[in-house]
Amino acid sequence: MDPDNKQIAAIYIHVPFCVKKCRYCDFYSCTDLKKIPVFLSCLKNEIRLRSDFSLQIDTIYFGGGTPSILNPVDIAAILDMVRRHYNVGANAEITVEMNPGTLEQGYFKELFQAGVNRISIGVQSFNDKKLEFLGRIHSAEEAVLTIETAAREGFENISLDMMFGLPFETQSLWQEDLETALSMPVLHMSCYMLTIEENTPLAELAEQKAFVPIKDSVRFSFYKQTVHMLEAAGFEHYEISSFAKGKKNRSRHNSKYWNMSPYMGFGPAAHSYDGKKRSWNPGDLDAYIDAVSSETAGFGEFELLTDDQKILEVIMLSLRTMEGVDLAAFESEFSASFEKWFAPTIEQVTQARFGNIKNRRFALTLEGQVRLDSILEAFADRILTKE
Repeated sequence: MDPDNKQIAAIYIHVPFCVKKCRYCDFYSCTDLKKIPVFLSCLKNEIRLRSDFSLQIDTIYFGGGTPSILNPVDIAAILDMVRRHYNVGANAEITVEMNPGTLEQGYFKELFQAGVNRISIGVQSFNDKKLEFLGRIHSAEEAVLTIETAAREGFENISLDMMFGLPFETQSLWQEDLETALSMPVLHMSCYMLTIEENTPLAELAEQKAFVPIKDSVRFSFYKQTVHMLEAAGFEHYEISSFAKGKKNRSRHNSKYWNMSPYMGFGPAAHSYDGKKRSWNPGDLDAYIDAVSSETAGFGEFELLTDDQKILEVIMLSLRTMEGVDLAAFESEFSASFEKWFAPTIEQVTQARFGNIKNRRFALTLEGQVRLDSILEAFADRILTKE
């Protein structure tokens, strides 16, 4: 709570439009750009319907899709609507994701004037062969130009999304990508291992044996290379995929997800969480438009989280961070000792050197981080058995 007893919270705005769907992406998006005007109208209406001045908003994040499809005037209008219906802090972090292939001259200057103070650029790679495989609509040259232009037109807080572990990729190729990124004026990087998600064009290619995914041992080599190179360059590794030039440049918005802080989600397929209840909007643009047009604030679906669900989510999200699970906070919230309840699992993880307890926190090592899913399964099994 802040001094005025308002609950600190975040706002996420899902912009579902893309010029073209990337091969690897399983987030909800559509390519019918003619629907942008009606989407904007419904989005503003949803913000109005769900107005809540008991919340103190300190981060706003435009994700997608491709938010940079919207022009800065539209983004400014959305931010104005948010400020009318929520208490937005003067120092709020306001982030917009963008694709280098969608930007026109003067975009960053107008965006900066609209009040956006942080941008996350979906570069993915500075190698044209990798970009083609991923189905990106921009070139390596455009990526470099986008970053340089953003810095020149006022943005200091620039984050890059990068991707590694493509089937044909070598560690030297990934090193070149990282070296190029490190030569750019950026304060934050998110580096993701390519994952083949179900129901994506990439999954179809894999089923057709068009390529062979890399082995787990190679995945770990890429991951270690990423951590070592970025840490040597002065970046702090604070979450499995996230690196920042010092604590002050961490993504304040994304950190809220990992800390299970409250957030409001607007737009199709957006999720919200208030500490007890998780809710979500219709996952289709047309269904979302119909729901919001009904002028009710209760559209979408929700679930009340059980204690077991909350415990597993705390473990899952905390283990993504380098700090890990705060044992004292866990015991305070759930009236149970993490060390006693999960003693067999903790012993198994520590003996394998996948994790350790230090300063009353249980965190994973690099070796453990690449095995997060299987480690979480072990914790989930322990919760279900309640022994």
